[in-house]
Amino acid sequence: MLIVIAAGAAHAYPDKPIRIIVPFSAGTITDVFARDFAAVLSPVVKQPVVVENRTGAEGIIGVQALLASEPDGHSILFSSGSLAILDPLLKKDLPYDPTKDMTPVCSVGSVEQIMYMTASLPYKNVAEFVAAAKAEPGKFTYAYSSAFGRLNSELFQEATGTKLTGVPYRSTATGLTDVATGRVDLYFVDHGSAAAYSQAGKVRPMVVAGAKQIKSVPNVPTAVAAGIPSFDSTPTYSVYVPSKTPKGTTDRLRDLVAEALKSPAMAAVLEKRELGEFSLCGDAVVKYHQDERERLRKVITKAGIEPQ
Repeated sequence: MLIVIAAGAAHAYPDKPIRIIVPFSAGTITDVFARDFAAVLSPVVKQPVVVENRTGAEGIIGVQALLASEPDGHSILFSSGSLAILDPLLKKDLPYDPTKDMTPVCSVGSVEQIMYMTASLPYKNVAEFVAAAKAEPGKFTYAYSSAFGRLNSELFQEATGTKLTGVPYRSTATGLTDVATGRVDLYFVDHGSAAAYSQAGKVRPMVVAGAKQIKSVPNVPTAVAAGIPSFDSTPTYSVYVPSKTPKGTTDRLRDLVAEALKSPAMAAVLEKRELGEFSLCGDAVVKYHQDERERLRKVITKAGIEPQ
């Protein structure tokens, strides 16, 4: 009997380090949040939790790395909903089906978005920029490296009646660098990713997408205050596993993540990073993803955005 118990315990999940795959570059809010989350999760799972950045193709490389891994719960993906919610709506010929090939385990938080402008442009507020953009449709450019980044810009254009030109980038860092040097005019992104460029005076935060003020940039108006209330976007972050992962393993991981989300350490992370509390697990997070796809499908159709 003792031998049977010992053998069973040896195979209890997790029985080795957990790898968190981050599909975006180091220094982005996804990367920073994932590393904070790894530190919170590790004592709960009683295993090391390591972060591995697998960047490229607006997150597709990271998803492929997840799906190529052993579906045993020891490799998980940490990402915004752009890959699972928006990619099926905005991208053609994906090498996988985000709605079938990976399963959301739990959502772990949300983040407000800001429109940043290169400091070399003279506009002091959103109204001035909108007037200039309407006068010369297509002149001003925006960088993006994810489906959410592209959607943010489309929401802004729809809300303001402007026409901008998108420039795709492999990573947030390279896109922000080009905005900081004036090669591109705008970036719609979270404050954490752009903070260093903003503090250096190379990019200027213009408006928060939505109605919630961000504490660390109190002088940046919300979209509601700026008179463009329909410019509203708050991406959420979730943990994913390959859909081939055994149900028992997925359920166990869900319970462990849910425990981590309730910890004081997680509350401290959300407070420090100015992230919103948004924790759904199991069927609730699956339904949330489904509902978001349908909601955003209507936005994308109304905006006339064609999958690329």
